[in-house]
Amino acid sequence: MPTIKKVEKITAGEQVYQNLRENIVAQRWKADEKLPSETELATLYGVNRLTVRMALQRLNAIGLVETRVGDGTYVKKFEFSDYINAVQDLFSEPKLMENVCEFRKLIEVECARLAIIRATKEEFDELDRICTEYEAVKRNTVLPIDEEQMKEMTRYDVKFHEQIWLMSHNTLYSYCFAMAKNTIEKYVYLTLKKRVAGWREKGVTLFEGDFRHRAILDAMREQDFEKCKKLYDDMIDFNIEL
Repeated sequence: MPTIKKVEKITAGEQVYQNLRENIVAQRWKADEKLPSETELATLYGVNRLTVRMALQRLNAIGLVETRVGDGTYVKKFEFSDYINAVQDLFSEPKLMENVCEFRKLIEVECARLAIIRATKEEFDELDRICTEYEAVKRNTVLPIDEEQMKEMTRYDVKFHEQIWLMSHNTLYSYCFAMAKNTIEKYVYLTLKKRVAGWREKGVTLFEGDFRHRAILDAMREQDFEKCKKLYDDMIDFNIEL
């Protein structure tokens, strides 16, 4: 039996929104270009200004345009990560924390493999710079560490791994990281906090305990993926009560 769907009526506002969006996505209006005024658009589309204004508000909400008071509406350069950052708290539920290890071992290790093949010297230099700054933080931090220091270490830890994702030159993987970043950051904070407590009990310094970032970087420079993978697995696969 054929499947019959009722014809949906599309409102004028929806049509204006879709057409504006289509033109922006197709770059017929480019980033930083000013759109026609509400009055001009209303005339072009044969609708009233309120209909145009509602369509522009929707475009504002998804980050495709920005309205500058007293000036007009301009096309924005769309950044997927900015959009995700604005909403990721809505889907970063505690139960997702349980999936972080599997997610990172599946995709992040693959990003490291691709980075070994594709990354430029400049990108490796940037990874080295991040690693060096992180090492300086660890050298200058004395146990026990306070909450702000723990957060700073977490930021550097995640920044290091984010750079590797970027070095993979795979846009979809970068989008995956943007969506998971908030959850990964929370997980890194928890695991790092537990590790720091363990190092303190053993009388191990932060720099001695947290050595794998430099080791991963060295393995990637040497194009030794198997060594890199083992270091990554050891770093990610850390049992912790979530």
